Amino acid sequence: MVNSAALPPRSPMRPTGGLPKQKGKMSAFRKVAGKARSASPFKKKFLSAENKAEFPHVTAEDDARVEISQDGERDEFEEGRGMYDPDAGESRTLNTLTRSLSLESGTETEDDGSLLSGYRTIEDSVRDEESLASFDAPKETMPPPEGKVFTKSVVLSSLNDGGNGGDSLVLRAQHRRIMPEKENHAFINVRASSVSPFDVVKCRGVGVTKDMLPYTPGQVVVGTIEALGSEVKLPFQIGDRVVGFVGHGGNARFVSAEAGNLIKASPNIKNSQAACLVEDWMSAYRALRIAKNAFKGAALFGMNVFITDGFSAIGQAAIHLADLEGANIYCCARRSNHTYIQSLSSRMHVYEPRIEAWMPDIMEKMDIVIDNTCVDGYASSWQALNDNGILVCLATVNMGYSARGCGVLDIDDMLRKFSQMKAKYTMSQTVFLDIRQDLKQNRTEFTRDLMYLMFLVEQGKIHPKVGEKVALDDVGDAQKLLANGKNNGTIVCLPWKKS
Repeated sequence: MVNSAALPPRSPMRPTGGLPKQKGKMSAFRKVAGKARSASPFKKKFLSAENKAEFPHVTAEDDARVEISQDGERDEFEEGRGMYDPDAGESRTLNTLTRSLSLESGTETEDDGSLLSGYRTIEDSVRDEESLASFDAPKETMPPPEGKVFTKSVVLSSLNDGGNGGDSLVLRAQHRRIMPEKENHAFINVRASSVSPFDVVKCRGVGVTKDMLPYTPGQVVVGTIEALGSEVKLPFQIGDRVVGFVGHGGNARFVSAEAGNLIKASPNIKNSQAACLVEDWMSAYRALRIAKNAFKGAALFGMNVFITDGFSAIGQAAIHLADLEGANIYCCARRSNHTYIQSLSSRMHVYEPRIEAWMPDIMEKMDIVIDNTCVDGYASSWQALNDNGILVCLATVNMGYSARGCGVLDIDDMLRKFSQMKAKYTMSQTVFLDIRQDLKQNRTEFTRDLMYLMFLVEQGKIHPKVGEKVALDDVGDAQKLLANGKNNGTIVCLPWKKS
């Protein structure tokens, strides 16, 4: 028997909680989210022609809010109440409530006011207003199925969204076994995850095929280990707090991830801060460390450092780290962001992104160039180096940065462009850095550097910039924000955050 569960109407964006309202004007996220509300990724139609014929009384509004589940004869949903304060850094006892929906009985369990409140069967959707009004009344509480947990995740349901990114994202609710998918995996209860430019291009279909659907975005996770595969060895144990790359699947409450891509995290920093460190701050720190090694470990004091996109999350991290060592910093940013960027350092020089705007001033003068845009295949960045300078090319995707960008949408393409450029200019002082591969190839160094960044956070020496904190059902809007280049800092998804 096919059962169904309908998502409730989305609540209006609130200026409180993880989405702070700027004084005097609406935040960039709320502007973009408001404009995109009519095309919200969680108001897609799921009823097939066959199902519509079976339930002819379902209205167009209900049609847009119903997702058919094919997982079993009955759908059972459980919701954690008081499960976790995402930024409190502490775990609480998992007290679950189970909602059981059946087409035959129409029974439902206690409503706790969560995002699942209002989940209905198709028969519920065609009842009269009086019965719908009484739907949320608690009737029965059932224990969760043995060995399973309730999870929600953001999934890409289709590749036919016209390349808009985020428009084919839906919210999926299901039970999942507390079991790693592979023997070298860890099963993680996710406390925070990233929403990155890579997720945007993936959700536009770049590198994702139909056989990979449903595809869940989210590359970086912070969470606790619930179960370990038989091949996972020390130092990991059940209950450990970890951070790391999962490739995809992070925008969910639970995920199975390869243990080799995880690192034990400090218990003294917030989950949102840890999510910022893994990709953005580690990319900046590792780039500067590689450059310093080329100068035999010399401090950056007095050196000229050029960052091609200073407003991005990686760019701001690089600015803070270079400023700590007394470097002279040069960077590019849109004119509207110049005042903010200028405030980050007393030794700051900001230019517009156009090559002709900055090249005359810095050509052949830079000791270190961090290229996180690939505007022209890295050629102009190399020309900015002095005779002993070093260029670090980052494997990043910068959305909305430049209309003349090199069109890089995946790492393989970026590596090809890098190889072509390096062969053309025979650049011996050039390094290509993919932070994900860096973790696999230099795990010991990567772990040491990440622990050092966590120490700096604990000491208050650095302050990772969290641009927005969003719930699962706002991931689609967050991706639209990224696509417009409006994010000021790292966007963090908190899977247990109420919408």
